[in-house]
Amino acid sequence: MGRTKFACALGLIAASALPLGANDTFATLASGGLVPMKTSDIVMQSEDLQISVHEITIHYLFRNTSDRDIDATVAFPLPDLDGGTVYNEPLRLPNEQNPNFLDFRVTSGGTPISVKANVRAFSEGRDITSRLASFDLPPSVLLAPLNCSLMKLEPGQRSALEKEELIVADGFNPSIPCAGKQGWWATWTMRVGFYWEQRFPAKGTVDLLQTYRPVVGGSYIVSGSDGSESARPYCGGADALRQIKEFENAHPAKKDWDPALIENRIEYILTTANNWSGPIGNFYLSILADTPQDIVLTCMPGLKRVTPVRYELNRSNFHPDQELKLLILQLAR
Repeated sequence: MGRTKFACALGLIAASALPLGANDTFATLASGGLVPMKTSDIVMQSEDLQISVHEITIHYLFRNTSDRDIDATVAFPLPDLDGGTVYNEPLRLPNEQNPNFLDFRVTSGGTPISVKANVRAFSEGRDITSRLASFDLPPSVLLAPLNCSLMKLEPGQRSALEKEELIVADGFNPSIPCAGKQGWWATWTMRVGFYWEQRFPAKGTVDLLQTYRPVVGGSYIVSGSDGSESARPYCGGADALRQIKEFENAHPAKKDWDPALIENRIEYILTTANNWSGPIGNFYLSILADTPQDIVLTCMPGLKRVTPVRYELNRSNFHPDQELKLLILQLAR
Protein backbone atom coordinates (compact mmCIF):
# COMPACT_ATOMS: atom_id res chain seq x y z
CA MET A 1 0.00 0.00 0.00
CA GLY A 2 1.12 3.55 -0.64
CA ARG A 3 1.77 6.10 2.05
CA THR A 4 0.66 9.71 2.12
CA LYS A 5 2.38 12.48 4.08
CA PHE A 6 0.16 15.01 5.83
CA ALA A 7 0.28 17.31 8.82
CA CYS A 8 -2.36 17.61 11.48
CA ALA A 9 -2.80 19.63 14.64
CA LEU A 10 -4.40 19.16 18.00
CA GLY A 11 -5.57 22.65 18.67
CA LEU A 12 -5.18 24.30 22.05
CA ILE A 13 -5.77 28.05 22.28
CA ALA A 14 -6.24 30.73 24.90
CA ALA A 15 -7.67 34.21 25.40
CA SER A 16 -8.65 36.53 28.21
CA ALA A 17 -11.20 33.99 29.43
CA LEU A 18 -8.35 31.52 29.94
CA PRO A 19 -9.34 28.91 27.38
CA LEU A 20 -7.94 25.47 28.05
CA GLY A 21 -7.93 23.71 24.73
CA ALA A 22 -9.39 22.75 21.43
CA ASN A 23 -10.24 19.70 19.41
CA ASP A 24 -7.74 18.22 17.01
CA THR A 25 -7.49 19.55 13.48
CA PHE A 26 -5.29 18.76 10.51
CA ALA A 27 -2.66 21.43 9.90
CA THR A 28 0.69 22.09 8.36
CA LEU A 29 3.57 23.42 10.43
CA ALA A 30 4.77 26.62 8.73
CA SER A 31 7.51 29.01 9.81
CA GLY A 32 4.97 31.26 11.50
CA GLY A 33 3.08 28.50 13.28
CA LEU A 34 0.31 26.03 12.55
CA VAL A 35 -1.97 26.42 9.54
CA PRO A 36 -5.23 24.39 9.82
CA MET A 37 -6.24 22.02 7.03
CA LYS A 38 -9.20 19.75 6.40
CA THR A 39 -8.93 16.00 5.85
CA SER A 40 -11.36 13.64 4.15
CA ASP A 41 -9.57 10.46 5.21
CA ILE A 42 -9.31 10.54 9.00
CA VAL A 43 -12.44 10.15 11.12
CA MET A 44 -12.64 11.07 14.79
CA GLN A 45 -14.50 8.00 16.02
CA SER A 46 -14.64 9.16 19.61
CA GLU A 47 -13.53 11.89 21.96
CA ASP A 48 -13.56 11.50 25.73
CA LEU A 49 -12.94 14.90 27.31
CA GLN A 50 -12.57 15.28 31.07
CA ILE A 51 -12.12 18.71 32.65
CA SER A 52 -11.27 19.78 36.17
CA VAL A 53 -9.42 22.82 37.48
CA HIS A 54 -6.43 20.54 38.13
CA GLU A 55 -6.05 18.43 34.99
CA ILE A 56 -7.46 18.01 31.51
CA THR A 57 -7.46 14.65 29.75
CA ILE A 58 -8.57 13.96 26.19
CA HIS A 59 -8.77 10.46 24.78
CA TYR A 60 -9.23 10.33 21.02
CA LEU A 61 -9.83 7.36 18.75
CA PHE A 62 -9.14 8.07 15.08
CA ARG A 63 -9.74 5.85 12.07
CA ASN A 64 -8.02 6.07 8.71
CA THR A 65 -10.73 5.21 6.20
CA SER A 66 -8.37 5.18 3.22
CA ASP A 67 -6.51 2.17 1.80
CA ARG A 68 -3.08 3.74 2.35
CA ASP A 69 -0.98 4.49 5.43
CA ILE A 70 -0.90 8.17 6.28
CA ASP A 71 2.21 9.57 7.96
CA ALA A 72 1.24 12.82 9.65
CA THR A 73 2.94 15.57 11.57
CA VAL A 74 0.62 15.91 14.52
CA ALA A 75 0.84 19.27 16.26
CA PHE A 76 -0.66 20.44 19.53
CA PRO A 77 -0.65 24.22 20.08
CA LEU A 78 -0.74 25.38 23.70
CA PRO A 79 -2.78 28.42 24.69
CA ASP A 80 -1.68 31.76 23.34
CA LEU A 81 -0.39 33.56 26.41
CA ASP A 82 0.24 37.30 26.44
CA GLY A 83 2.65 39.02 28.78
CA GLY A 84 0.10 41.48 30.11
CA THR A 85 -2.12 38.64 31.30
CA VAL A 86 0.83 36.92 32.98
CA TYR A 87 1.71 40.12 34.86
CA ASN A 88 -1.76 41.44 35.69
CA GLU A 89 -3.99 38.40 36.19
CA PRO A 90 -3.91 36.15 39.28
CA LEU A 91 -2.93 33.13 37.18
CA ARG A 92 -1.75 29.82 38.54
CA LEU A 93 0.68 28.56 35.93
CA PRO A 94 1.51 24.86 36.31
CA ASN A 95 5.12 25.36 35.22
CA GLU A 96 6.53 28.88 35.09
CA GLN A 97 10.06 27.89 34.05
CA ASN A 98 9.31 25.98 30.84
CA PRO A 99 7.64 26.87 27.51
CA ASN A 100 5.55 23.75 28.13
CA PHE A 101 3.85 25.67 30.92
CA LEU A 102 0.93 23.22 31.00
CA ASP A 103 3.10 20.11 31.38
CA PHE A 104 1.53 18.68 28.24
CA ARG A 105 2.04 14.94 27.66
CA VAL A 106 0.79 12.58 24.96
CA THR A 107 0.76 8.82 24.48
CA SER A 108 -0.33 6.63 21.59
CA GLY A 109 -1.45 3.12 22.36
CA GLY A 110 -0.06 3.58 25.85
CA THR A 111 3.43 4.49 24.59
CA PRO A 112 4.77 7.94 25.55
CA ILE A 113 5.57 10.13 22.57
CA SER A 114 8.58 12.44 22.49
CA VAL A 115 7.50 15.83 21.19
CA LYS A 116 9.32 18.85 19.81
CA ALA A 117 8.37 22.46 20.51
CA ASN A 118 7.79 25.38 18.16
CA VAL A 119 7.74 28.66 20.11
CA ARG A 120 6.90 31.99 18.47
CA ALA A 121 6.30 35.55 19.68
CA PHE A 122 3.72 37.90 18.18
CA SER A 123 3.08 41.59 18.72
CA GLU A 124 -0.06 43.11 17.18
CA GLY A 125 -0.18 40.24 14.72
CA ARG A 126 3.48 40.60 13.71
CA ASP A 127 5.94 37.75 14.29
CA ILE A 128 8.77 39.24 16.37
CA THR A 129 10.59 36.01 17.19
CA SER A 130 13.63 36.98 15.13
CA ARG A 131 13.70 40.47 16.62
CA LEU A 132 13.82 39.03 20.14
CA ALA A 133 16.49 36.55 19.07
CA SER A 134 18.70 39.45 17.98
CA PHE A 135 18.85 40.36 21.69
CA ASP A 136 19.34 36.71 22.70
CA LEU A 137 15.86 36.85 24.23
CA PRO A 138 13.50 33.87 24.26
CA PRO A 139 9.97 34.33 22.90
CA SER A 140 8.65 33.34 26.34
CA VAL A 141 6.44 35.75 28.30
CA LEU A 142 6.90 33.75 31.51
CA LEU A 143 8.38 36.11 34.06
CA ALA A 144 11.28 34.03 35.37
CA PRO A 145 12.93 33.05 32.05
CA LEU A 146 12.20 36.49 30.58
CA ASN A 147 13.81 38.45 33.41
CA CYS A 148 16.78 36.10 33.74
CA SER A 149 17.51 36.72 30.05
CA LEU A 150 16.95 40.48 30.35
CA MET A 151 19.39 40.76 33.25
CA LYS A 152 22.14 39.43 30.97
CA LEU A 153 21.69 42.38 28.57
CA GLU A 154 23.40 45.75 28.70
CA PRO A 155 21.25 48.57 30.16
CA GLY A 156 21.16 50.22 26.74
CA GLN A 157 19.70 47.09 25.18
CA ARG A 158 16.95 46.95 27.79
CA SER A 159 16.23 50.63 27.18
CA ALA A 160 15.90 49.94 23.46
CA LEU A 161 13.38 47.20 24.15
CA GLU A 162 11.44 49.54 26.44
CA LYS A 163 11.37 52.25 23.76
CA GLU A 164 10.00 49.71 21.30
CA GLU A 165 7.35 48.95 23.95
CA LEU A 166 8.24 45.27 23.86
CA ILE A 167 8.92 45.20 27.60
CA VAL A 168 7.56 47.28 30.49
CA ALA A 169 9.50 47.98 33.69
CA ASP A 170 7.41 47.40 36.81
CA GLY A 171 7.45 46.30 40.42
CA PHE A 172 6.92 42.74 41.61
CA ASN A 173 5.58 41.49 44.90
CA PRO A 174 6.63 38.81 45.64
CA SER A 175 10.01 39.17 43.97
CA ILE A 176 10.87 37.18 40.85
CA PRO A 177 13.99 35.15 40.03
CA CYS A 178 17.00 37.08 38.72
CA ALA A 179 15.35 40.52 38.91
CA GLY A 180 13.93 40.71 42.44
CA LYS A 181 11.34 43.38 43.25
CA GLN A 182 11.95 45.42 40.09
CA GLY A 183 11.79 43.75 36.69
CA TRP A 184 9.96 43.67 33.39
CA TRP A 185 6.96 42.04 31.76
CA ALA A 186 6.52 41.35 28.05
CA THR A 187 3.92 43.04 25.85
CA TRP A 188 3.95 40.31 23.22
CA THR A 189 2.03 37.05 22.95
CA MET A 190 3.73 33.66 23.17
CA ARG A 191 2.48 30.88 20.92
CA VAL A 192 3.75 27.35 21.61
CA GLY A 193 3.08 24.30 19.49
CA PHE A 194 4.27 20.75 20.16
CA TYR A 195 4.51 18.32 17.29
CA TRP A 196 5.48 14.75 16.50
CA GLU A 197 5.28 12.17 13.71
CA GLN A 198 2.27 9.85 13.80
CA ARG A 199 1.32 7.02 11.46
CA PHE A 200 -2.34 6.32 10.73
CA PRO A 201 -2.42 2.78 9.28
CA ALA A 202 -4.66 2.04 6.33
CA LYS A 203 -8.16 1.04 7.47
CA GLY A 204 -6.78 1.09 11.03
CA THR A 205 -7.31 3.03 14.24
CA VAL A 206 -5.03 5.18 16.37
CA ASP A 207 -5.72 6.25 19.94
CA LEU A 208 -4.11 9.36 21.40
CA LEU A 209 -4.26 10.32 25.06
CA GLN A 210 -3.31 13.85 26.07
CA THR A 211 -2.99 15.21 29.58
CA TYR A 212 -2.09 18.66 30.77
CA ARG A 213 -2.64 20.98 33.70
CA PRO A 214 -4.74 24.03 32.91
CA VAL A 215 -3.93 27.66 33.49
CA VAL A 216 -6.36 28.56 36.26
CA GLY A 217 -7.38 32.13 36.99
CA GLY A 218 -10.11 34.69 36.91
CA SER A 219 -11.61 37.30 39.12
CA TYR A 220 -13.67 37.01 42.31
CA ILE A 221 -17.28 37.34 43.33
CA VAL A 222 -17.14 39.49 46.42
CA SER A 223 -19.37 39.13 49.46
CA GLY A 224 -22.49 41.26 49.06
CA SER A 225 -22.54 40.94 45.26
CA ASP A 226 -25.29 38.94 43.59
CA GLY A 227 -22.76 37.43 41.14
CA SER A 228 -24.85 38.22 38.08
CA GLU A 229 -21.97 39.84 36.19
CA SER A 230 -19.93 36.67 36.49
CA ALA A 231 -22.78 34.23 35.89
CA ARG A 232 -24.47 35.88 32.92
CA PRO A 233 -21.85 35.00 30.23
CA TYR A 234 -22.23 31.35 31.25
CA CYS A 235 -26.03 31.31 31.00
CA GLY A 236 -26.39 31.56 34.77
CA GLY A 237 -29.97 32.61 35.50
CA ALA A 238 -32.10 32.80 38.61
CA ASP A 239 -31.09 29.34 39.81
CA ALA A 240 -27.39 30.20 39.59
CA LEU A 241 -27.90 33.45 41.48
CA ARG A 242 -29.77 31.53 44.15
CA GLN A 243 -26.85 29.11 44.49
CA ILE A 244 -24.40 32.00 44.81
CA LYS A 245 -26.54 33.62 47.48
CA GLU A 246 -26.84 30.36 49.42
CA PHE A 247 -23.07 29.88 49.17
CA GLU A 248 -22.43 33.36 50.57
CA ASN A 249 -24.85 32.75 53.41
CA ALA A 250 -23.15 29.43 54.24
CA HIS A 251 -19.68 31.00 54.15
CA PRO A 252 -20.08 34.54 55.54
CA ALA A 253 -17.19 36.93 55.02
CA LYS A 254 -15.81 39.08 57.80
CA LYS A 255 -16.95 42.17 55.92
CA ASP A 256 -18.80 43.09 52.75
CA TRP A 257 -16.80 43.04 49.53
CA ASP A 258 -14.31 40.48 50.77
CA PRO A 259 -13.71 37.76 48.12
CA ALA A 260 -16.38 35.09 48.51
CA LEU A 261 -16.05 32.94 45.38
CA ILE A 262 -13.12 32.58 43.01
CA GLU A 263 -13.80 32.18 39.31
CA ASN A 264 -12.23 29.34 37.33
CA ARG A 265 -13.01 30.26 33.75
CA ILE A 266 -12.58 27.62 31.06
CA GLU A 267 -13.17 27.73 27.31
CA TYR A 268 -12.69 24.65 25.15
CA ILE A 269 -12.85 25.03 21.38
CA LEU A 270 -15.04 22.27 19.98
CA THR A 271 -15.68 23.42 16.42
CA THR A 272 -12.20 22.53 15.13
CA ALA A 273 -13.40 18.92 15.20
CA ASN A 274 -15.30 19.79 12.03
CA ASN A 275 -12.00 19.72 10.11
CA TRP A 276 -11.99 15.93 10.36
CA SER A 277 -14.00 13.71 8.04
CA GLY A 278 -17.61 13.65 9.20
CA PRO A 279 -18.87 14.21 12.75
CA ILE A 280 -17.40 13.02 16.04
CA GLY A 281 -18.81 9.51 16.24
CA ASN A 282 -19.18 9.57 20.01
CA PHE A 283 -18.47 12.61 22.17
CA TYR A 284 -18.34 12.22 25.93
CA LEU A 285 -17.74 15.18 28.23
CA SER A 286 -17.26 14.97 31.98
CA ILE A 287 -16.63 17.90 34.31
CA LEU A 288 -15.31 17.22 37.79
CA ALA A 289 -15.90 19.68 40.63
CA ASP A 290 -13.71 19.63 43.74
CA THR A 291 -16.60 19.69 46.21
CA PRO A 292 -20.39 19.39 46.06
CA GLN A 293 -20.54 23.08 46.97
CA ASP A 294 -18.74 24.16 43.79
CA ILE A 295 -21.04 25.96 41.37
CA VAL A 296 -20.69 24.81 37.74
CA LEU A 297 -22.17 27.02 35.01
CA THR A 298 -22.18 26.55 31.23
CA CYS A 299 -24.22 27.39 28.16
CA MET A 300 -23.53 23.91 26.74
CA PRO A 301 -26.94 22.24 26.32
CA GLY A 302 -27.40 18.74 27.68
CA LEU A 303 -24.84 18.78 30.49
CA LYS A 304 -26.32 16.95 33.50
CA ARG A 305 -25.21 16.60 37.10
CA VAL A 306 -24.89 12.86 37.75
CA THR A 307 -23.18 12.89 41.16
CA PRO A 308 -22.52 15.69 43.66
CA VAL A 309 -19.17 16.40 41.97
CA ARG A 310 -19.59 15.07 38.40
CA TYR A 311 -21.35 16.47 35.35
CA GLU A 312 -21.70 14.54 32.07
CA LEU A 313 -22.81 14.93 28.47
CA ASN A 314 -23.02 12.32 25.70
CA ARG A 315 -23.54 13.03 21.99
CA SER A 316 -23.50 10.71 18.98
CA ASN A 317 -22.58 11.88 15.48
CA PHE A 318 -21.72 15.23 16.99
CA HIS A 319 -21.13 18.26 14.74
CA PRO A 320 -20.23 20.97 17.29
CA ASP A 321 -21.55 24.38 16.34
CA GLN A 322 -20.41 26.27 19.42
CA GLU A 323 -17.56 26.27 21.90
CA LEU A 324 -17.67 25.01 25.47
CA LYS A 325 -17.60 27.91 27.94
CA LEU A 326 -17.42 26.83 31.55
CA LEU A 327 -17.30 28.63 34.89
CA ILE A 328 -16.52 26.79 38.14
CA LEU A 329 -17.03 28.93 41.24
CA GLN A 330 -15.22 27.84 44.40
CA LEU A 331 -14.71 29.11 47.93
CA ALA A 332 -12.15 31.93 47.87
CA ARG A 333 -11.12 31.68 51.52
